[in-house]
Amino acid sequence: MNLKVGLVQFGQLSSVIPKLASYLNKSEFWTNGRAWVDDIIAFLYTGRMQLWVVYDPETHEMYGYTITEIKDYPRCKMLVVQYCAGEPNHMQYSQEEMFNTLEAAAKSVGCKGIEFFGRPGWGPHAKKHGYTTKTVVYEKHFDEVQP
Repeated sequence: MNLKVGLVQFGQLSSVIPKLASYLNKSEFWTNGRAWVDDIIAFLYTGRMQLWVVYDPETHEMYGYTITEIKDYPRCKMLVVQYCAGEPNHMQYSQEEMFNTLEAAAKSVGCKGIEFFGRPGWGPHAKKHGYTTKTVVYEKHFDEVQP
C-alpha cells in the first residue's frame, strides 16, 4: 500500500470533511472535552488550522488526517500538530511521507520546527524522524471518578 499526504485547500473542505467524520470523532474523544468536532471544523474554516489528509492516490480513499497550526511565539514560528487520527495499523504506510511533508511545509513558511503532544505510542515513530522527548503531559480532571 502506497499512501500519500496532501494539504486540503479551503475550497475542498466541504467535500473532504464528511469523509473524515469517524477520525474527527476520535480527535474529539482524545481532547477529553477541550474541543468538539464542530470546534475542530471551525478551526479549519477560519484558516486558523490546516488539514492534511492521508489517502490512496489510486482509489482516493482516505485513511486519516493531521491538523496543524502555525504558532507565532515571541522569538520564532513553529508548526504545531494539534490533531491527528487515522486507520489503525496504517501509520507504517504514511509516516515517512507525513513527517517529510510537514517538515517541508514548516520550512516553507519560516517555521523553526515542529511540535506536538501525543500518546506514548508515538514515541518510536517520532524518534525515527529525529524528534526527542522533552516533556510528558499528565492530566487530572476533577469531574472524573478516580479508581
